[in-house]
Amino acid sequence: MSATITINSSEIRQILQPPRTSNSSRLWEIAQKANALAVMVEDRWENFTDEERELLKTFAYAVIEPPKGILDTIGELVSRFLLALVLAAIAIKGEADAFGAYSNGSNRLINAILGRIEREDIAYQKALSEVIEETFANLETSKAMTAEEACERIGRIFR
Repeated sequence: MSATITINSSEIRQILQPPRTSNSSRLWEIAQKANALAVMVEDRWENFTDEERELLKTFAYAVIEPPKGILDTIGELVSRFLLALVLAAIAIKGEADAFGAYSNGSNRLINAILGRIEREDIAYQKALSEVIEETFANLETSKAMTAEEACERIGRIFR
């Protein structure tokens, strides 16, 4: 038994962009489609055409890439402000569960796409294998980090 789902490029855009207005049923619908597409990406990536894969890759990279220039930065700030207003409206209307499902679905989809991209990248796989082998090789000679060392290291990360 197989199931298919049809999602066009405008629906993918809706999944990967924060909603402009909050409509609980629409958020649930988008969340379901994002989760369904994530399952398809995870299980049947090989069955996608090259064009479909490129479209999914483009959307995933567009979501995770930071703004490049001053206009992109201003656009990002405006988008965040609008998102804050939408989130406030969602909270007031009691649609937090629907928005949470939307957010989780879109994150799952992006992670599924990025996971497949990583699996296709031979250089990435080789580098990952080398790091894992090096870690296991040095496991016997390494010493445990003390609580103070861990706190210091975490402190450096957030400075």
